Amino acid sequence: MILSAVCAAIASYYFVESSQPTPHLQSENLPSPGIQAPVERAIQKDQHTYYLFDVHGHSAEEVAALLNRAKDTFDQLSSDLQATARIAMVLHGPDVAFFSSENYDQYKSLVDLAAEVDAFGFLDIKVCTASARSRGLDADKFPPFIELVPYGPVKIRRLESAGYVQL
Repeated sequence: MILSAVCAAIASYYFVESSQPTPHLQSENLPSPGIQAPVERAIQKDQHTYYLFDVHGHSAEEVAALLNRAKDTFDQLSSDLQATARIAMVLHGPDVAFFSSENYDQYKSLVDLAAEVDAFGFLDIKVCTASARSRGLDADKFPPFIELVPYGPVKIRRLESAGYVQL
């Protein structure tokens, strides 16, 4: 009885806080090397806008392509833009498993690429703790460059409220 009341309260908070569903970055929307990515156009227009990738339901290869595109974009920016560009990447759902140290041997190249891109300082990778726990992954088993957030969709809405533009 108490558990159902708590679940109802959480569900009502979730649905009241979000009047619109959270769109997900679809694999067909990943930028291809021959096309100027939306993030490049957006950063060139406004040097102080922050960007957000909502990452859910992708393969390791698709997440690697997204990280590589972010790295390539950063490399092409002027030093002024490199100093101000920020991208938050919020992973939730099955994608979180790629970054758990429990799966490091399987996804070593992806985790190492994420660490390399994160080291530039313009990309903040965030992982949903609820998604990790639902997959039996320990929250303390993620690399130190990954920020753990309690619930990915709420973090996405908060970033949007703070001025992040979802790509």
